[in-house]
Amino acid sequence: MMQRELIIDYSPRYTRAAVVEDGQLCELHTESERTDRQTETLYYGRVQAVRPSVHAAFVDIGQELNAFLPLDNGQKLKGGDMIIVQGVAKQTTQSKGLRISTQINLTGQWLVLIPGETGVHISKKVKDAALRAELAEIGKQICPEGCSMIIRTASENINPEFLRKEADELYQKWLDANQKAKGMVRPGVLVGPTPLYLRLVRDLAGSLSKITVNDEDCISALKQAQSAGRIASETELRYFKENASLLFDAANLETQIDKALKKRVWLPCGGYLVFDFTEALTVIDVNSGKMVTGKSVEETAIRVNTEAVCEIAHQLRLRDVGGIIVIDLIDMQMDASRHAVLDALKKALKKDRMPTSVDGITKLGLLEMTRKRKSEQLRRTLRTACSVCSGTGEVLSPDEVARRAMCQARRMAIAGQAGPFVIKLSAEAAKILSTMPQPKNCPQVYVQESNRHHERFEILQPGNDTIPEDAIALPEK
Repeated sequence: MMQRELIIDYSPRYTRAAVVEDGQLCELHTESERTDRQTETLYYGRVQAVRPSVHAAFVDIGQELNAFLPLDNGQKLKGGDMIIVQGVAKQTTQSKGLRISTQINLTGQWLVLIPGETGVHISKKVKDAALRAELAEIGKQICPEGCSMIIRTASENINPEFLRKEADELYQKWLDANQKAKGMVRPGVLVGPTPLYLRLVRDLAGSLSKITVNDEDCISALKQAQSAGRIASETELRYFKENASLLFDAANLETQIDKALKKRVWLPCGGYLVFDFTEALTVIDVNSGKMVTGKSVEETAIRVNTEAVCEIAHQLRLRDVGGIIVIDLIDMQMDASRHAVLDALKKALKKDRMPTSVDGITKLGLLEMTRKRKSEQLRRTLRTACSVCSGTGEVLSPDEVARRAMCQARRMAIAGQAGPFVIKLSAEAAKILSTMPQPKNCPQVYVQESNRHHERFEILQPGNDTIPEDAIALPEK
């Protein structure tokens, strides 16, 4: 039986939580003190603008960027309206505001309460017809008036009184939010999210064999939750207090996190994956690499592709990749081979808590699928775009830098600026520039090496008497 552990590295300013299955890191969640960016947060917002052309409104929720609110055909809003909304889908990025919704989902461990709607719905993962009917009847009895309710999978075998108590707590949370909104004069947070570690415990409680945490207050809260029946009695709670700040080191997680940020991922067979991310989709290339032991080309392709899709399912979950995903598999000639690889992917995706959809393999050998995600991708959470290449991964060649530097010197000459000109640039670009001839109708140009990044250059005008000793004059043509 799989052993699933939740490891919580807690601090007031920054918390990390790892879901580990049989020793392998499968999910990494982070949360900073900026709780206003969380997707479960309730906001009191002011409609700033309605854009019928995109069926959306932009709402001031007290953040730097206005939030994006998709509108249904029946929704009538105008500028200045004050509304209660909830963050959904993804966190804000540098260029896009938080995506929000007027449909409020108040999530508990066993129930989800949706104010303003009606009806009782049972999780699709509950398959037993008799159990579904029983839970539906319980839901009708405990659902507050003016609300709808979703009964989660975790509610199986739970005392109905526990469900009733949670329904009352969620409804009171909604009433409190409305009351607070009445006293607010400007947009802002109504109800902040539950702390990260408690949200994960809420969603994973029924499947955790162990929870390890390095904070005394957190372990106390977890023990209280276990006493209240919100964590299974057989789940081990462990307080890690020796070198508490190095909990992830002790669990051998830091190395696994580093690997999750790599562009290339090696497979046990010797093949490898290459991840490329674009605005529209994620592309994963499957390569045979060092794998040459198959009895035939088809056998090699099946083995590499099967290992690849299993690892891809793990990487998508770990990196929290969402949206459209295209996998360039190694070509397979037989339909049976393709079906076997698809079956292996679907089986591996069953461990993923996020909804996924596999659309099949095209004639070109491209496997197409989609995955929903709740938060920012791991690479964007732990990294930022390069200040030099702006995230492209490429910079100008030394030849192009040298050419641009020369063009700039000639522009300065045409503008009537006094020389001589000393161009400071990287060693590689300086070597190339120093071989170029002195341009006509231009003050003398000198080249000087510097330690700056090779895409950058600077043109100085020091005067004839202060030319640097290491500056080299361009030769006459």
